[in-house]
Amino acid sequence: MSSYSVTIQMDQTTVNDLQSNGFNLYAFQAVQGASDGYPVVWFQTTTFALTTEVTWSEEYQAYTSSSQLIPNGEIVASNSYSASLGQTLNVSNSTGTGTVVETGTSGAISINNQTSTQFTCGISEQQPNGTYAPLCAFPLFGNDLDVIAPIEQVFLMFATTELNTGTVIEQSYGQGILINLTGTNSQTVSYDINGGWTWAGGGNWATTYPANENLVPLLIQPNS
Repeated sequence: MSSYSVTIQMDQTTVNDLQSNGFNLYAFQAVQGASDGYPVVWFQTTTFALTTEVTWSEEYQAYTSSSQLIPNGEIVASNSYSASLGQTLNVSNSTGTGTVVETGTSGAISINNQTSTQFTCGISEQQPNGTYAPLCAFPLFGNDLDVIAPIEQVFLMFATTELNTGTVIEQSYGQGILINLTGTNSQTVSYDINGGWTWAGGGNWATTYPANENLVPLLIQPNS
């Protein structure tokens, strides 16, 4: 099991302005999957300081849900099962319940609907507080299979818009930064409320995107 962290450095003026103006820090994670999926809010907090560290562990769940998959809708992971990469959740009941088996696609978590009932499905990952929250949401049609592979890329943004974890999001509500943690376990970035996101050396492991950016192609990447 791997652990990851992103450290955000800010000056006191930025921290004070973020808090006094009601900003939230939101985190999303990227996955590979079918083109009809959506990213959802994975992590949200209003607690930040001069040095803010977002940490998480590579522990996953597969879920099914009866929540409607619509923009700004909230996904409730009604049936959640611990699952590792290479395993499959076989959904065998019209309530969305099932069993996790060892067979599957390497590097991914599969959700196999063995019923004729349509669900919403996805994978969840452990948040910094130890609880699990969905990373993504996909339609799971009857007698169909979704294969979802987590990618070690995290998208961070500060915004005043109030969003709950599990909310389906299509666009960024503030300037955001996509951080690639492939091959490393930690990165450090800086944020200024007027200047936006920066990082030492300007390496290509991070990219900034403006407010109103379409997050779907950034965070729901096509299966190879």
